Amino acid sequence: MNPLLTDAASAAAHCPDPQVRDMVALAMQALEDIPQHLAAWQAELAQDRTLAACLAISTGHIADCRQLARGLCDSGDFLLALPLAMVCAAYAPDEAEHGFLAGACLQRPGDAAAAAHFYRVALQLDMSDAASAYRLGECLEAIGQHDEAFHLYQWAIDLGRGNFALRNLQDMASRRLARLEAMRRP
Repeated sequence: MNPLLTDAASAAAHCPDPQVRDMVALAMQALEDIPQHLAAWQAELAQDRTLAACLAISTGHIADCRQLARGLCDSGDFLLALPLAMVCAAYAPDEAEHGFLAGACLQRPGDAAAAAHFYRVALQLDMSDAASAYRLGECLEAIGQHDEAFHLYQWAIDLGRGNFALRNLQDMASRRLARLEAMRRP
């Protein structure tokens, strides 16, 4: 288990909000149960069913986890949001937003390598998502994969062309591209 999840469980135990405490505790239990679920539902998972579908977990429960995780992220509480985002990504991995959310919750506290996996999944599910391309580039740059990061920043810029709402993201990607190019020069 990722050490950040252990930290999240500890932080949740001291959280004054009972809803957050309870939801994180449920999420931690769901994450601990994944190996047994994978073994029990192997055939169904091979047919592209999600764990949520196999276990008849309601879309409402997944939506509640996602909404609470988003709210915690918006307030900068990425560690508390992590177990909830991981449940979304593990039990309903067919939604790009879940991968992006899990990636953000791992990247902000500093686990770029693990975050890269989730951003990559999000980008595979939605290849037009400039934010996932940019964030994956950040993670790959952080772990020293500069050539791959360079291509992802360029991709993020290309995806944002013609979309004024993505102008800031394009500017950030351009600055990172310039920095990587400067590193390449002797």
